[in-house]
Amino acid sequence: MTMQQRTEPSPAAVLIAVAVLALVLTVAFGPLGFVIGLALFALMFAGTKNRTTEQITPLRTRSRLRRLSTAGRVAIVGEPHHQDAIAEIAGLSTPGLQDSTDVPATAVLVPEPATRHDHAAVRVDLLRGDGSALTAGYLRSEQAVDYQDLLLELADRGEVGSCPARIVSTGQRYGVHLHLGAPRLLLLDHEALGTAPTMPAEHQVAVVGEEAHQHVLHRVVNGRTPVHVIAELRDCRIVKGSHVGEHTLEVLLEGECVGQLTYAMGLRYCDMAQEWRAGTGRALCEAVITNEGTRGLQANLLLPK
Repeated sequence: MTMQQRTEPSPAAVLIAVAVLALVLTVAFGPLGFVIGLALFALMFAGTKNRTTEQITPLRTRSRLRRLSTAGRVAIVGEPHHQDAIAEIAGLSTPGLQDSTDVPATAVLVPEPATRHDHAAVRVDLLRGDGSALTAGYLRSEQAVDYQDLLLELADRGEVGSCPARIVSTGQRYGVHLHLGAPRLLLLDHEALGTAPTMPAEHQVAVVGEEAHQHVLHRVVNGRTPVHVIAELRDCRIVKGSHVGEHTLEVLLEGECVGQLTYAMGLRYCDMAQEWRAGTGRALCEAVITNEGTRGLQANLLLPK
């Protein structure tokens, strides 16, 4: 998927073009041509004056969306200056704000060059359905410092970081928060599973039985730990222990099993995984693989509370 921003000619270019047209009309048709040209000039000047900065985006970009970790919640700032844009994304009109409005959206994080106010700014845009974007605000300055280097690396590769967002209303104005992981484990590796949504990453759940699948885990991490990955959950039965034959969930990485959930965690998440699979096609979640020394590589899933 790509992100694009609308391209508009600069006001100066528009005015120059109309001035040239007026001159040509004057030479060709005399006073009448001059009057027509002057009217066109006035109309174009008024149009460029009335366009807002949200309507005119000087740069058109095409970037591959790179899904970022959702294991966290980050509030943004500056929304009061972008209420119309946020309202458009939410599909609501600004005068009709409703209490407890909670609208899902997709955000992209755009690193901006240093300014006299911030040396590491990160703009937060919200995507329309057609892939174009409107600015909703910025990360806080202290957070932008932590995120910007990684986002700049993505930009160098033609990628832009993306995460789920929530638009909320207090009854007076719109606010936006992001489901965004910490910078240390922000990038999700091994994204062959595509852009299908993952279950909310709110709570760590241990995987058991990894000792029998160390070869798979080593191939996935490729010498790097910790590694943040996307796992798939699939129904299975417990094959040993006191709950043999009972249902639980097995954990797949790159299509291969790396362990299971315990019987208790299976009871908790089996129905949720089934509902998620019915709605999205696959029960996907985030996971972190760590090196525990003599215990080998271990996986922890990030699942809803």
